[in-house]
Amino acid sequence: MTWSAVAPPVAVVLAAVLLPGLALAVAARLRGVVALGLAGPLGYAIIGITGVAANAVGVPFGWPPIAVVTLVLVVLAVAVRAALRAAGAAPEAWDSWRPVGWLPVLVGAAVATAAITVVAFAHVAGPDRITQTYDTVFHLNAAASILETGDASSLHLYRLTHPGKQLAFYPAVWHSLTALGAQTTGVDIAVAANATWIGTAGPVFSLGSAFAAAVLFGKAGLRRDDARPMQRTLVAAVAAVLASAFVAFPYLLLDFGTLYPNGLAYTILPAGLGLIAAALPFPATAHWRPEAAPARWRTGLLLLGWAAAAAFAHPRSAVALLVLGAPLVVAWFAARMVALAATGERGRRRARRSWFAVVAGAVLVVLLAVVFVLHYYDVGARPISDHLNGGPALARETFPQALLQGLLATSLVSPSQAPLPPSVLLAVVAFVGLLAALLRPGLRWVVVTYLGLVLLYGFAAGSDSDLAKIATGLWDKDKFRIVAILPTIGVPLAAWTVCAGVAELAGTLRNRAARRSEPRLRTVVLATAVVTAIVAGTAWTGPALGGVSSAMGEVFALPATQKHGALLDADEMALLEHVGDFVPKGEVIVGNPWNGSALAWALGGRRVLFPHLGGYWDYDGRVIERHLDDWRTDRRVCPAVRRQHVKWVITEKGVLKGDRKAVSRFSSIGRVVTTPGGAQLVASSGSTKLWRLTACW
Repeated sequence: MTWSAVAPPVAVVLAAVLLPGLALAVAARLRGVVALGLAGPLGYAIIGITGVAANAVGVPFGWPPIAVVTLVLVVLAVAVRAALRAAGAAPEAWDSWRPVGWLPVLVGAAVATAAITVVAFAHVAGPDRITQTYDTVFHLNAAASILETGDASSLHLYRLTHPGKQLAFYPAVWHSLTALGAQTTGVDIAVAANATWIGTAGPVFSLGSAFAAAVLFGKAGLRRDDARPMQRTLVAAVAAVLASAFVAFPYLLLDFGTLYPNGLAYTILPAGLGLIAAALPFPATAHWRPEAAPARWRTGLLLLGWAAAAAFAHPRSAVALLVLGAPLVVAWFAARMVALAATGERGRRRARRSWFAVVAGAVLVVLLAVVFVLHYYDVGARPISDHLNGGPALARETFPQALLQGLLATSLVSPSQAPLPPSVLLAVVAFVGLLAALLRPGLRWVVVTYLGLVLLYGFAAGSDSDLAKIATGLWDKDKFRIVAILPTIGVPLAAWTVCAGVAELAGTLRNRAARRSEPRLRTVVLATAVVTAIVAGTAWTGPALGGVSSAMGEVFALPATQKHGALLDADEMALLEHVGDFVPKGEVIVGNPWNGSALAWALGGRRVLFPHLGGYWDYDGRVIERHLDDWRTDRRVCPAVRRQHVKWVITEKGVLKGDRKAVSRFSSIGRVVTTPGGAQLVASSGSTKLWRLTACW
């Protein structure tokens, strides 16, 4: 299968996310870069709401309910606008649709999407390949479940591994988009999964980065808030392109895990940071101010929409946004207090009282957090050092080495856990930007945010101390989840460094030539484009992203016959893809999920009893899991088999490397086919065999 097959489902994903998101944005009087940057999170929110609402009224998830929910929200937004207009309080438009403002950003996002796609899949044989990782099984089968049942509710998705639970929340936006791509175009789940990643990791992240850069740095010069003309458009367009240049995101969460929903949720982090900045009312006397939204109450509603998107994409992104936004909020509060103190003695007293209250509140929060950690980790019965000791959580290098990687905007890479070299020019740009922000009054919060994330990465990648486990516990001490946050602030910072730096240099050179006037706008634009192309080009073709691309090839590799610890080989995939030729719809397959048989649902369209490598199975599942080969002597087995409509067995010797104890729990399934009368061989491919279960039937 050629990569051209991925184009239709990518188009479906783009349409499903951006068209509803843009429709709602336009109804809320958002325009240009703002509308494009917020279309992603608004689109995610609509998809998530649609999944819950459609199931509640008994309608299968698909295009009709998406259209209805979008229409309802748009009509509601227009009605609110009409009511406010009648009251003389209609909000102004935020941004405009002048092509000179948004077209360069759209072109930059298209370039970034193409670059991200090429880097990620250059060493992947075809769009039907899957990542050979633990989490892939759940995510692909969850998409297959939505495609089959029409239930895309985030309130139910976790029933896949928690059968019998009424409320089983798991964020379903990624799985819903994958199912929609497969349903609309007819491609299989594997192709649709890769299409969903391409259609979100590129456009949503790059457009969100452009929005964040415009809000944070659109009018910020290197020394003062008097940026030269066109900087807002330039910094947004440059940010859109540079969103493809950092190794940490969007690539690493596809390479490690594979953490599809987490990666999807991180694509909207820049939009969230931009909204927080736009909502904060910085005083006019502040040394730096972000772009202010015309109506802050509308920005507050947009933040609620962002929160809904985060909940339905992956709630972990909300924690990441708190880390990103906290220094910004502190900077805003400090600027407000300085402005208040400048009003006179009364203002100074109020400022001191406010500082005291905030510091006391912060101390109280820290104390409560300590108590929570001590209780959560049950320190009295089990030391903190006993927690978070799984493979991904273990330190792989020294703490100073990990800090250096963070500062150089690089990381370790899975599956080898080898350090990546930095993209030298990009690292220089980021470092110069940090230095410029440190020296620039009002922007030091950017340095605190960046270095704070570097410190968290250092703890996760380079330390196994109790402090490191406490600091990074919200991310399961996973260095990849943490370092993937860094480009949210790194991309706008690098874009500002390029744009403001080029403008400053051009102005300085012109003045030195005894021409006491501003450089021509055309000169600044061309110079910025050239510098951006050089920075991005060296990153795309450099050893850092080259290492990521090679690692992707390893994660997506499909062994021919010998698994060597992989989930699937070519023989097994061939059987799973054609399992529908033998197994009628409605009949269920059982197998040890660790040997890849669980993917018969995602790859072959036939339901499996154990759709993931781990789960909290119901009574029937536990009986079949451990006692299927005792069907003659154990009276519980056959009733469970019949209730679950289990009529087929898949066996395969090779299993995914990992938890041997978990693998052994399913050993009865392999033994039933060797028991006389237990099963009849129907098909085989290499060492993978499909059996008709004759036991109990």
